[in-house]
Amino acid sequence: LRQMHQPRQWLADEIDLAQAVAAQAAIAVQQSRLYQKTRQQAEQLLELDRQKTEFFQNVSHEFRTPLTLTIGPLESAVAQQQGLNLEQSQIALRNSRRLLRLVNQLLDLQRLDAGRMQPSFRPCDLRDFTNQVIDTFRPYCEKKQVYLIAHLEPCPLIYLDIEKFDKVLYNLLSNAMKFTPSGGTITVTVAPAGNHCQIRVQDTGIGIRADQIPHLFERFRQADGSASRSYEGSGLGLALVKELVEMHGGQVTVESVYGEGTTFIVWLQTGTTHLPSDQVLEIPAELEHSRSAVELADIEGEPTFSQASENLPAAMPSGAVSPSLQITGAPELESLPAAHITASQNTILVVDDNADMRGYVSGVLQQAGYQVITARNGAEGFMSAQVHRPQLVLTDLMMPLVSGLELIEMVRQDEDLKGTPLVLVTAKADEETRIEGAEKGADGYLSKPFNARELLAEVRNLLALKDSERRVAELNTYLTESVLKRFLPPSLVEKAARGNLALDLRPEPRMITVLFSDIIGFTQLSNTLRSRRVAELLNEYLTEMTHAIFEHGGTVDKFMGDAILAIFGAPEEISPNEQVKRAIAAAQQMYRTLDKLNERWQAQGISRVQFRCGIHQGTAVVGMFGGTERTDYTAIGPSVNIAARIQEAAEPDTILVSAAVADYLDQHTITKFSPLELKGVDETVLTFSIRIDHLDEAGEKVEG
Repeated sequence: LRQMHQPRQWLADEIDLAQAVAAQAAIAVQQSRLYQKTRQQAEQLLELDRQKTEFFQNVSHEFRTPLTLTIGPLESAVAQQQGLNLEQSQIALRNSRRLLRLVNQLLDLQRLDAGRMQPSFRPCDLRDFTNQVIDTFRPYCEKKQVYLIAHLEPCPLIYLDIEKFDKVLYNLLSNAMKFTPSGGTITVTVAPAGNHCQIRVQDTGIGIRADQIPHLFERFRQADGSASRSYEGSGLGLALVKELVEMHGGQVTVESVYGEGTTFIVWLQTGTTHLPSDQVLEIPAELEHSRSAVELADIEGEPTFSQASENLPAAMPSGAVSPSLQITGAPELESLPAAHITASQNTILVVDDNADMRGYVSGVLQQAGYQVITARNGAEGFMSAQVHRPQLVLTDLMMPLVSGLELIEMVRQDEDLKGTPLVLVTAKADEETRIEGAEKGADGYLSKPFNARELLAEVRNLLALKDSERRVAELNTYLTESVLKRFLPPSLVEKAARGNLALDLRPEPRMITVLFSDIIGFTQLSNTLRSRRVAELLNEYLTEMTHAIFEHGGTVDKFMGDAILAIFGAPEEISPNEQVKRAIAAAQQMYRTLDKLNERWQAQGISRVQFRCGIHQGTAVVGMFGGTERTDYTAIGPSVNIAARIQEAAEPDTILVSAAVADYLDQHTITKFSPLELKGVDETVLTFSIRIDHLDEAGEKVEG
């Protein structure tokens, strides 16, 4: 700053103030940076904690399934006081190996983290070593009908710790096996590349989504962590592959096109210059074949189509073949004979992507006398449920294509299946999963590991509850139909019995159209015939008239001798003009029906009777009237009395309607009738006559 073009002299206290402000600003900037860094670290720690939690949940899931399949056969053997049979022994051994492999992977990662994995690098012929590993996979590829192709070129000498590096190839080939469907191809290539050797494992499987590739080798991430992921897995394998390859001074990369396939590429340096000299031994390495059984445990046990067809459950009907064995799409489903689609009384559907678990659960249920059908995932399970209509469904949670929760939703939304009891069987034992399952509609929940008694108790209880519900529903339907069919049209009775029509039968005011009919000459007829014959004729007449009323949606209120009271607009609410249309159409059909009865009766020597009808529209109190011992559904009010009086005033073979009804009719089809002075009605009632031979025209011109 200048004063009068001269440099300003700063005072000491001003300099101190400026220095203090600058220091405070520097501290503020530093604190802001520290805050940002701390926040980022906190977010990273939270994300790491979330990933670890998810990881341990997945690892827990992987432990619980083989534990169930190991403990289950042992408990059965102890309970029956006899040894394991061959199949039980194979299942227990296979799943014990899966547990051992999982434990080994966890320990390997822990040793790598702690720096306690001390490798010993020995000279190795990469071509021969890779070929030996491939040979262990060939039998499994043949069973699954997957083509395994090897292009193995000679390479310079590579130094490997075979005991550790074989896990790299076993993991990569196991993944390729899992994700490649029958008819697919796995190609393994070994080739020199400068001062490196390259191993390529290429498959024509399902591929990996682009957004998942950056996280593929992360310790606490799965390529697909969803409940509908295609295969089981802890997410440890590829993390271990990456760290073991890097321990050898190499690098692993991945290329994938989702829906087409995946290629893993391992780069290994030749020679020893990249390796610690104290860890290099010149003794040639050899592959230890005894460990292959453990490394191959994850791909054992899945039956091929031919194997599965040969091992149908004994209790399964010959035609009801499991969808997991035969159904690969809708065409096969549609070709099943109709006789095989009907499920028996105790059919249970077991849905699980683990073949051993399907077999174990099916065996327990079959020994208890249930028939069992199985499916490998939720999509197959839903198709199978639609075909076989099981009485109960047991479903795993995490399955390919359609998860257990999604299957439950699909079943609950299907009109024919929504009442089927559903039990969620899963290794996820947390409260959130239980709540989510209940919210989706699961009736029961079984947490792995479970024993046979627990499984059977859950099944029996749910089936017993379902049977009780069925009996109550049948009783309600019977009672509903037996009561309602006395006065309601069959279409309404059926809707009410199915629960598709809510009927409020409490007495309440309603706008209705009342039809009152009578026959002239029946009283004289009854004087000339025996009482039994009169009753037969009357019942024949009332039956035919009821059909005519029901056919047009009317409700039969009551019979009074040969008189009939019917109402339109209750209990099903319809518009006033629609009420009139239906009432007149019913009257027309009643007349024609009586005309046919007259022809039949006259042929039997019985005199002809005549029809007359009165129709009025107005308000009445409609509902159930009576006490605990007897009730009737009826209409009460002046509108009913007016319709009865109009009927009495009608000429034979005519319909007499009030002005309220005539308002909806074509004026050319009606004739003004004499006004009526009715007892109990203050005003004169205007009436209009419709001749029977005008009913066709009148009916057509009723406004809808």
